Amino acid sequence: MYQNAAMVSDTGEISAMLAPVVDGAIDAALLRAWEELCSDLVEENPFYEPWSLGPALDGFGRGRVSLACVWSGETLIGLLPVAAVRGYARMPLGYWKSWTHPHCYFAAPLVRTGWEEPVFNALFALLGEGGGARGFLRFARMDRDGPLMSAAQAAALREGRICYEAGAAERALLCAGASAEATLAVFLRKKKRKELKRLRNRLEEKGKVDVREFSDGDDLTAWTDAFLSLEHSGWKAKKGTSLKANDADAAWFRQTLAGARDAGKLHFIRIDLDGRPIAMLVSLLSGGAGYSLKICHDPEFARYSPGVMVEIEAMRSLLERPDFRFMDSCAAPDHSMINGLWRARREVTGLNVSGKGLTSRAALALCRMLEGARARLPAVQARP
Repeated sequence: MYQNAAMVSDTGEISAMLAPVVDGAIDAALLRAWEELCSDLVEENPFYEPWSLGPALDGFGRGRVSLACVWSGETLIGLLPVAAVRGYARMPLGYWKSWTHPHCYFAAPLVRTGWEEPVFNALFALLGEGGGARGFLRFARMDRDGPLMSAAQAAALREGRICYEAGAAERALLCAGASAEATLAVFLRKKKRKELKRLRNRLEEKGKVDVREFSDGDDLTAWTDAFLSLEHSGWKAKKGTSLKANDADAAWFRQTLAGARDAGKLHFIRIDLDGRPIAMLVSLLSGGAGYSLKICHDPEFARYSPGVMVEIEAMRSLLERPDFRFMDSCAAPDHSMINGLWRARREVTGLNVSGKGLTSRAALALCRMLEGARARLPAVQARP
């Protein structure tokens, strides 16, 4: 998996290395250390756990991604997949960026609890001053109010680096603390709840409606095939964006769901009509933190709002779990359906961090100025 992996930062027992990914195999020693790291994280991120990141690297990242690994002796204390990118704020700058693939909705690095400062210091040194240093480092899709964002900013400022947030987006969040019924009673108007109940009754007139949640006795291959076919029956197939329309996407989906099942981190729920799935929703769970991955429904039954129905059933399932903390919708900020169900919000943003050198600091300061100026420009009005 690695070529020319070099130790480029070493302070006491803390060391960091940049390991290019060259094939789909994962070194056994790293894999064990990586899995052990995931048992004690400051912030869980299932998209970067080995069972999830492995298929993504194999399908989307070959030859373009490196793993930035931070060690304390022989203990892995931090890991972040990164890619070398060129072009930022309309300037031809080269920089390192947290690597994300088309289906990765959260990109916080994996950091062992209690090691936040040394991990970020090592990442900054590795990517900002090491032999492979570029203009700056961009952390993508981090929780603006999370502990890792605070730790990264504090570490950067202590070392005199330029750092600033950029690219924030707000998305719906489901938080623990109440039942689904209590949550819906607060957030949905009585008229809307009554309409959903009416639609459920009309659907039940057409056949037997069952809610099924994937369990160990179910056939994951059959469930996955059903999802891929159901998603491909709708508008995404017409646009060529369904998972089944692309072999790499479909292979990633199958491997990721199998890995999540084996790791005990799969939440897969469906609504059947006479044994036929009409809505399905799959999410990834890690330590009580959840991320909605994919949802689909049968367009033939769109008038009954099956997408809303399966979201509500997922809420019931999740809010009954004693370890559940939150579910990130991973949806667009203007997603009307999920915004109407979940009223809490999570702001996900990027963080740009310069190197210590004058050139890096000046370049990133210029980027910040250009981004700020662009944000202040008035919207261009269309001609009447």
